[in-house]
Amino acid sequence: MAKVETLMLANHAETLNGLLYLHGGGWSHHWRHAPEPGQPPAPSQFAIAATFLLDPPESGGRQPFVLRVASGKGEEILRADGALESGSRPAPSIGESRFRAAVALNANVLFPHEGIYKLTAEIGGRSGPAVDFWVHDQPPPDAARSTNEPGSGTATTGYL
Repeated sequence: MAKVETLMLANHAETLNGLLYLHGGGWSHHWRHAPEPGQPPAPSQFAIAATFLLDPPESGGRQPFVLRVASGKGEEILRADGALESGSRPAPSIGESRFRAAVALNANVLFPHEGIYKLTAEIGGRSGPAVDFWVHDQPPPDAARSTNEPGSGTATTGYL
């Protein structure tokens, strides 16, 4: 049965020739500029990266998947539906029973407020791991310090 293997947030992600390429992956805090008083927040650019283990072609070709981002209250902010095809892949190596497929989604999303959000994925109706992340309307701690400075100790990951 197909399953979600990996799920993560990144600054940018893409797939090429079956490989997943990430830039700034694995963050859990998104720091955006606070909106001006009376103005809505600006859209945020980020990426979702996922890998799926697919059933062999003889068990059924197309395997539908869903990627979702929801607010802490369960309000759906982003939904991406797709399907992966295992029938066109080469036969697995000895001992392998499934195929791996990588998916990258780059999006502009308007988070309505700061707070906690949840990224989830499912394939073939089966849920996979969930990733909690936080949206902050302020600069990240120590944003003025470069993460390249020796001993800075603070990464500004997720500041888009």
